[in-house]
Amino acid sequence: MFRTITITISTLLLVAALIGSAGVETPAAAVAAKTYTVGFISEPCYISNTPEGYVEGLIAEIWIEIAKRAGVNYTFREFKDAAGLREKLISGEVDFFLNGIKRTSKNADIAVFSQVFHVSNLSILLIKVWNLRLIENFKAVSVVWSGVVMQIFAMFMLVAFIYANILWFLEKTPGAVKSYKKGIFDAMWCVVAMETTIGFGDIVPRKLLARMFSVVVWFTGLLLITLISAEIISEFSTNKILYTIRTFSDLKNNTVAVPNDLSIINDMKAIGAKPVVVSNYKDIYDILKKGKADAAVLNSLPAIELAKQAYGLAPNTIDSTTHEVQWQAGMSTKTFDKRLFDEINNIILDMRYDGSISAMHDKWLH
Repeated sequence: MFRTITITISTLLLVAALIGSAGVETPAAAVAAKTYTVGFISEPCYISNTPEGYVEGLIAEIWIEIAKRAGVNYTFREFKDAAGLREKLISGEVDFFLNGIKRTSKNADIAVFSQVFHVSNLSILLIKVWNLRLIENFKAVSVVWSGVVMQIFAMFMLVAFIYANILWFLEKTPGAVKSYKKGIFDAMWCVVAMETTIGFGDIVPRKLLARMFSVVVWFTGLLLITLISAEIISEFSTNKILYTIRTFSDLKNNTVAVPNDLSIINDMKAIGAKPVVVSNYKDIYDILKKGKADAAVLNSLPAIELAKQAYGLAPNTIDSTTHEVQWQAGMSTKTFDKRLFDEINNIILDMRYDGSISAMHDKWLH
C-alpha cells in the first residue's frame, strides 16, 4: 500500500514537472519564437530591395549572418526616410534598424547602438575630367567681365579716342572740318588697328607728323594690350582653380547633391557648401549633367557603383579620417532585450576578428 502511494505521488510530481517545464520559456526559446522587425533605408550596395523581392547589400549580408548565428527570426521593413524609421522605433513597431539613425544624444533615448561593424569614407562624385574641364573653362571665362579687366579696357578705349582726335587733327586738310564725324570714326579705326598691332592697311596715315605719331600710338597700344592680356591670363587661372573641385574643402560655396543623411548634410553645411537632398540615387547623374549641382557627396560604395553604371561620372574618394562614416545597428529601447543585444555585439566582434566582415566588404566593393 505504501509503495503504491509512493509511486502515485512520484508520478504526479513528474507530470507536474513536465507541465511546468512546458509552460516556462527559456530566454533562447523566447528569442527563437519571436519574429523581429528590422528597419532600413535603401542605399545602393549597402542595403536595398531587389526586383525579385529579397534584400541584398553589404549591410544586409552582415545582418543576415548575425541573425543566423544568434538564431533570430526577422523580417525586413524598408523606410523612405529617417523620420519614418525613427517614429516606428519610438512606438516599438520596429525592433532593429541597420542604417539611417546615427548615434547622437537625441537618439540615445530611442535606441541602443551596437558595436561598429563597418567604416566607410565619403566620396565626391563629379562629371568626368573631359566634361569637367569644359565646365571649369566656361565658368572661368567670366573673368573678362572682372572689374580690373574692364578698367584697363576703358582706359584703352579712352586713349584710342584721344589719339584718334590727334591723328585726325594731324591728317586733316583745310576743308575737312565739316567732315569731323566721318573723319573721327576713320581715325578711331586706324588707331585701334595700330594699338592692337593688327594693321589692316585700309586706312593709314599719309602725312609725316601723323606717321611719326603712329609710333607713339603703336607703343602705347602694345603696353595696354600686354596689361590686358596679363590680367586676363592671371584672373583666368585664379578663377579656374576656384571652380576646380579636387578635395573636400573645394566644395565650399558649391552646390552639392547629397542623400537624405543628416551627418553628410551637416558636414556639407560645416564647410560652407550648399547641400541639395536627393531622394533617388539614380537622379544624381541627371542633376550633375544638367548643372543643378557642381558635385555629389556619397558614401564610397554607392559612389563607385553609380560611377560604373552612369557614363561620364568619376568618383574621387576622400582619404580623411575626419569624414569617416561609422555603421552601427541598433535596437529600439521599447523592445530592448539586453541578453540578445549582448550576444549580437559579441557576434559582431567575432565577425570582425574572423574576417567575415572584411570578406563581405571586398565582395561588395569589387
